Amino acid sequence: MQPPVHSHSSRSSRRHAVLRLGPLLLAALSGGLATLVACSAPHGEGGDGSDEAAILRGGFRIRTDVTAALNADERWAGASGENVLVSADQPFRIRFELERAAGAAGEGPFRLQARRNHGAWTSVMAADFPYPDEIASPRVSIVSTPAYAHGAATTDLMRGSDLTFVPGSGVSLDSVTTDWSGADAHGEWEWPVVIRRFADGAVMNNQDDVFEFRMVDEAGEAFGGDPVARVTLSVPPGLLGGTYVETPGRLGPWQASNGDLYFVMEPAETWNVLMMVRSSDSGISWQDVDGANRPSTDDLEGFATVGVGERVHMLHQTSDGVWYHVFRTSDDPLAPDTWDVRDEPVAAPGEPPTQVASLAVRADGSVVAVYGAPNGLRYRIRSAAGTWNREVIVDGNAPSGPQLVLGSDNIVHLAYTGGDGGGGRAVWLRRIEADGALGDAEQVAAGIGTGEEDVGSVLPLVFLPDTDCLVILYRLATGELWERRTCRGGSLSDADRVTDLHVVQNAVDSDQVGADAIGFRDEVHVLFIDEESRDLHHARSTGAGHWGPAKPVVEDIHAQWVRGAVVRRRNGTFAYGFVYDAGSNGGSGMNRYGEVPVVDR
Repeated sequence: MQPPVHSHSSRSSRRHAVLRLGPLLLAALSGGLATLVACSAPHGEGGDGSDEAAILRGGFRIRTDVTAALNADERWAGASGENVLVSADQPFRIRFELERAAGAAGEGPFRLQARRNHGAWTSVMAADFPYPDEIASPRVSIVSTPAYAHGAATTDLMRGSDLTFVPGSGVSLDSVTTDWSGADAHGEWEWPVVIRRFADGAVMNNQDDVFEFRMVDEAGEAFGGDPVARVTLSVPPGLLGGTYVETPGRLGPWQASNGDLYFVMEPAETWNVLMMVRSSDSGISWQDVDGANRPSTDDLEGFATVGVGERVHMLHQTSDGVWYHVFRTSDDPLAPDTWDVRDEPVAAPGEPPTQVASLAVRADGSVVAVYGAPNGLRYRIRSAAGTWNREVIVDGNAPSGPQLVLGSDNIVHLAYTGGDGGGGRAVWLRRIEADGALGDAEQVAAGIGTGEEDVGSVLPLVFLPDTDCLVILYRLATGELWERRTCRGGSLSDADRVTDLHVVQNAVDSDQVGADAIGFRDEVHVLFIDEESRDLHHARSTGAGHWGPAKPVVEDIHAQWVRGAVVRRRNGTFAYGFVYDAGSNGGSGMNRYGEVPVVDR
């Protein structure tokens, strides 16, 4: 079942006070993005029904830095009354100035309303960002700010009124201001807000959307004159937004033959349905694709994907069962950008300790699917005709955290973590043969962390077809990344350390190592999150035991997840294209796309 859609209160036509723009804002009406929308109330609509002679006026100013001090005259995005560009998934603050004549109604506390693209006015609720403290992730919401406590008194910064200043207040994660009853006076209020890229209902806010904001009384009644703040939305290049899928498995981004990129995620922490998003401009912008027909199974935790030809195959384990989905990419000749298989049941093994999933698609079109069970791992094989074969139990000592990759001759390699027989945890390697038989287990490494969060200590497996080599990368309890290789079915190589930096584990309730790996020609590339700085680093190997120094890729982000794949750029060169979470704390809005060039030697 999908989460409920959250409704908003509607605008009332009754007015309580007479407001209009003062001379300070008239200049804003003359130019482009500096338009301020306002209207004057007719006579006879004052708060007491009398013919109000009192004149109230309002202004606004935008700060794009929510950490600025409440009463500091700095870090403004534009002049008073100027409509500025604000970024999706980036909190900003709106400062309002309101003037109230003696005898006029409309006392505080006040609320905030907003509308998108001149639609209906709705109340703005408090829901923090990036992790929503409430049970909703609306299109726009009031958020917290570290700059001041809720209700902190304002000073006269905007200076658009000559009346006596009676302090208003700064708002922080609250839907109403503190009381204010200034008469023949003016005050100022500041609201921290965010406009999300994706929100509950899997709805999108788009580039150049116009959002308007106004203050109303506690009952939601608009003031006469409707002084309105107006901003235009910008979606930064590379921003996906949404919420990351909590899985150690591969997620892409997968590339169609025409260059389009595909990635799976959820729209919001509070609306965890499956989204396939596509970029047709090399990762600059992303859109939800065929959302009207998305699978109905939600809760994306045990999840893995594989892109093959014109399809992206997905395996999805929930608490109740295991499901298979397939999406057709834009180069499918008959039904481009549509869901092909939705919610096909694979198994119902019972709820495992940790939801896990991995899959591989073989050359004959068959699919190998590994998933969790209460007592370990199991797998089934889907024939090219679409029939799931019998379930096979993966014996071992509490195996979990599986990773699959297709090798040569339709052999699928399986690595996972499990007990070492002595109370510790180890990395194990097995083969699923072309006929579906399970090979013997071989220990790859000992010294894996023993906490529940350490089950996902194996990175996505890498197979190098040019040399017929399998590369197994893993994180030890010390925090170090190591690798071993087996080539042409031979014995495992000695263990080699990838980097002397320590790598984060279970950054935010994900039971996975904060690292990813890909193969390109005879090289292996790793992206990883430094445990101390939480910056994203890249390391490259030109052969077993030949790892170069790790170099920072994205810094100052408090990274939490990263997954990538080889992509071909428009100029014909190749890159390690990746999606990373830049610090959502398990919430939404921080998924971004980046690339590291790889050399075609």
